[in-house]
Amino acid sequence: MVLTVTLNPSVDRALFIGDLKVGDTNRVLRSETDAGGKGVNLSRVLRELGGHTVATGFLGGGPGAFIRQVLDVQDVPHCFVEISGDTRTNFSVEDEDRNPPTTFNERGPEITATDIDRLFARVREYLPKLSWLSLGGSLPPGAPPDIFQRLVEMAHREGVKALVDADGEPMRLAMLARPDFIKPNEREAARLVGREIQGRNDALGAAMQLYQQLGAGSALAVISRGAGGAILACEDGIYEGLTPYVEMRSTIGCGDSMLGGILWALGAGHPLSEAFRWGLSAGAATAATDGTGIARKAAIHELLHRAKVEQA
Repeated sequence: MVLTVTLNPSVDRALFIGDLKVGDTNRVLRSETDAGGKGVNLSRVLRELGGHTVATGFLGGGPGAFIRQVLDVQDVPHCFVEISGDTRTNFSVEDEDRNPPTTFNERGPEITATDIDRLFARVREYLPKLSWLSLGGSLPPGAPPDIFQRLVEMAHREGVKALVDADGEPMRLAMLARPDFIKPNEREAARLVGREIQGRNDALGAAMQLYQQLGAGSALAVISRGAGGAILACEDGIYEGLTPYVEMRSTIGCGDSMLGGILWALGAGHPLSEAFRWGLSAGAATAATDGTGIARKAAIHELLHRAKVEQA
């Protein structure tokens, strides 16, 4: 089973307009609202494929109740810690020209030391049942920067593998605990390796460097590259994944969907290269959805034969 921890989940609202006019009135053609957050999305995709998962983290107020409702509808088990503040709402504005969305992300509610203690107790309760602990996303105000590092260390003490998908100081500190799986995008990977990543060859080198920083062995380091696919460094070498072509409608949740596909396939006994293909297909299926949507099983299966994985 996979327990996902999303410390700063969100209600995601996507607004679709004809042509964005800054400083002027814009008419909204349609809007979509969905649950968001890295772990929330990962659990939804993993459950969509038939995997076993529970989503946890912090939720509060009406927005938190909405996220619970979305998860209930999709039959995703959850055990969030209730907090006093309202879960944040994030907005994205997308135009017909298919430019990258313009996003507005709130900071999130203030988290107390008591909230953190309750979350750690919740994670500790589930650890004996887990194969993976998945950690990711931004930190809400009040959360210490080493919280992912501490959770990785907790997982390792119980023999549970840990995945981290984060950025900045929380990710840098988490790396000190040597998680078993990381998935930065190219910009995040560049910050971890301390140099720019420009193109395929740079991404290949950065993935191997990150893999070695994790201690090599059975660790996994994936760098997601958007429409350019992804790079996976592991003990068998480096794999280059080519994403199936789809009409790109949104980038929200694509990386989370990739991780959900990979973890589901690994749990189902598929070899790593095949699991990578499932991840690429899940990411592409989410990219083809409008706004805040997430990959569905039928779309993932349809795209699977078009996902390519080659040893670099």
